[in-house]
Amino acid sequence: MTDIDTRELRNCFGKFATGITVITAVAPDGTKLGLTVNSFSSLSLDPPMILWSLDKRSNSLDALKNASHFAVNVLASDQMDLSNKFASPSDEKFAGVELIDSKYGLPLLAGAVAHLECKNVETHDGGDHLIFIGQVEHFNIGDRKPLLYANGQYAIAARHPATRQAEPDEAARSSSDDFIIPLLLRSYWEISDPFYQELQDEGIPVAHARILVHLSHTPELTVNELSKAIRVDMASVAMSVTWLCDNGHLTRLENDKLVISEQGMSHLNTVQCRAERFEQEVLDGYTDQEIEMLKSMLRKLIYRREI
Repeated sequence: MTDIDTRELRNCFGKFATGITVITAVAPDGTKLGLTVNSFSSLSLDPPMILWSLDKRSNSLDALKNASHFAVNVLASDQMDLSNKFASPSDEKFAGVELIDSKYGLPLLAGAVAHLECKNVETHDGGDHLIFIGQVEHFNIGDRKPLLYANGQYAIAARHPATRQAEPDEAARSSSDDFIIPLLLRSYWEISDPFYQELQDEGIPVAHARILVHLSHTPELTVNELSKAIRVDMASVAMSVTWLCDNGHLTRLENDKLVISEQGMSHLNTVQCRAERFEQEVLDGYTDQEIEMLKSMLRKLIYRREI
C-alpha cells in the first residue's frame, strides 16, 4: 500500500469541479431510496450508459444493488437544501420533497436540471466504493443552471470571462453605442430576458414578480397605480393581482389598495434568492470596483432629480 495522506488526497480530488446529483430508486420492498452523489459520469453514447459509485459502507448499498432501475437527478443551482437533505443519514429524506411522474415508477425530484432513468446493468469493484453502471432508457432536460461542487463547497456555473464577446472596434461599433439610452436598453434586455425566462420556467410570471417587488417597498397601491409603476399593461396586472390575492400573496384593503402578505413576502424571498444568484453569474469576471462604479452611476441616473 502506498504511503499517501488520504485527507490531502481528498483535497486533491476536490480540485476537480463536479455537478451534484441525487440518485433515487425503489428498493425491492417498495421503499424509496435517495442519496447525494457527485461521482456521476457519462460513459457511452452507443449504447447510452452512465456510471456512479457508492461507498461500500452505505446502508443503501444492498438495496441499490438489487433495484432494477435507478434515476440520476442533476440538481439545479438553487437546490443546495436537497443536496444536504439526501446527503444526511435520515430515514425521512423524501418528507416534504416534491416529486414528478416517472416512466419507470422512480421518485424523480422536481426542479432538477435533468433526469436520467436507467436500467441497473452491472456493478464493479472499485476499492472502497462500488461502481454502478446504468443504461439510459429515458431522460429529460431543462434550461436551469446546475449546482456545482469544488474545493469542498458548493459553486455555480458562470461563463468564463475569456469567452465574453470582445468589445467591437471603432469601425464595427454601431452608431447607437454613442447614446446612453440605447446602451441602457440593450444592457437591460441582455440581463433581464434570461432571468425572466428562468422565472417563467419555474412557473413565476414576470408580472407576479414585479408586483411583489414593488409592493414590498411601496405598499398600498391600486391596480392602476401598479400598472404604471411596473410598466405592465392593466389587463396583465389585473389578472396577476387576482391570482396573487386568491393564493394569499396579496391583501386587498377596503379602498382597493393592495399590500403584500406574509405569504407573499415568502414568495418574494424565493424570487430575490434567484435574482441574487443570477446577478452573481452576470457579474462574474468583473472586479468589485467595476461593479460598484456601475451601481453608483446607475443610482445617479435613477435618483438624479432628487440630488
